[in-house]
Amino acid sequence: MTLEPYIRTVNLELNGRQKTILLGELFGRNIKDGCVIALEGPLGAGKTTFVKGLAQGLGVSEVVQSPTFTMLNEYHSGRLPLYHLDLYRLSESSETQARALGDQLLLELDEFIFQKMVCVIEWSELFKLIANLSETRGETQDLSAVSYLDELDHLTIRFEYEPAGGMSNEESDAQEDLARTACLGAYGPVSQLILDEVVEKFDEARK
Repeated sequence: MTLEPYIRTVNLELNGRQKTILLGELFGRNIKDGCVIALEGPLGAGKTTFVKGLAQGLGVSEVVQSPTFTMLNEYHSGRLPLYHLDLYRLSESSETQARALGDQLLLELDEFIFQKMVCVIEWSELFKLIANLSETRGETQDLSAVSYLDELDHLTIRFEYEPAGGMSNEESDAQEDLARTACLGAYGPVSQLILDEVVEKFDEARK
């Protein structure tokens, strides 16, 4: 059964890198037993920066880097295990490669997704691509197919920013300092509680 937003979605204005770090850190501090966080947004919008703040909030001691090529990094030094996924490779793979990568990824997710942990997924919208390539239903699906996330209690965060003229799509320090908006949505009661706590503390920190 696909979960609808449990109560509400929230828009937050972030004035650069430090506020993005703060938002991630507040999530890390306020997640109690576990959470799945789906991150969306263009290149350079702050997804990996958010994960670095999240890791700080969890007490992770390792240096956090985006798993663009490996697709999955694990960190076990914090209060809860942190699994950091990046699905961007799926968009640059052939259909055969994307299907193989998707099958492998889903098998790995099944090993930990229902445990006490934090799983954060960059480019989570590409789960629809995995569904579209699936052979399990006997026919090709369109991109409105049910995502792996749609039946999980999870949070979504979509980052947006206004790019400066002439900038490339690559993340840069200049982009990191641009003002951005984060649209947060809770899908399920556990995620709603986390969202409420984080938004309250984020508002307090801005006063």
